[in-house]
Amino acid sequence: MDATFTKSNESIKLASLGTRVVAFSLDVLLLLTLVGITDYFTFSSDDQALLLKPERLIHLLLAWLYFAGTETCACQGTFGKHILHLRVTDAYGKRLTFKAATIRFFARPATVLLVIFRFLVNSPYDTRHTFHDRLAGSQVVAQ
Repeated sequence: MDATFTKSNESIKLASLGTRVVAFSLDVLLLLTLVGITDYFTFSSDDQALLLKPERLIHLLLAWLYFAGTETCACQGTFGKHILHLRVTDAYGKRLTFKAATIRFFARPATVLLVIFRFLVNSPYDTRHTFHDRLAGSQVVAQ
C-alpha cells in the first residue's frame, strides 16, 4: 500500500483579536436579546436580586449551548463569526469537538483577564492564539 502526502497550497490565516472581539460582541448582543425576551415572558423568583437569580443558571446554559453548539456544527462558528467570515477549527483545520468547544467557552473569562493584565503591564502577547484556544487546541481562522 502506497501513501502519498501533498502539502496544501492553502495557508491558514489566524483572525485578529479586533475581528474576534467584534464577532463576540455581535454574539453577546444576540444572546442578550434572547435573555431579555425570556426574562420578559417568565416570572422572576426574586426581583430584588439582580445577578443572583436562579434564572441566571438557565442563561449560562443557553450561552454555553449556543457557543459550543455552533462552534461544533458544520458552519464552525457562531452568528457573529459567520458574518465576519471566521471559523473555529482544531489545530489541524478540522471541526472542533464538543469537549474542546466547552473548554473554550468556560476558559474565555480567563483569557479576558490575561489580555487585560498583559496590556496593563505592557507585556508582548500573541493575540491571534489566545489562552482558551491553547487550552482547547483550537484556532480561529479567517476565510
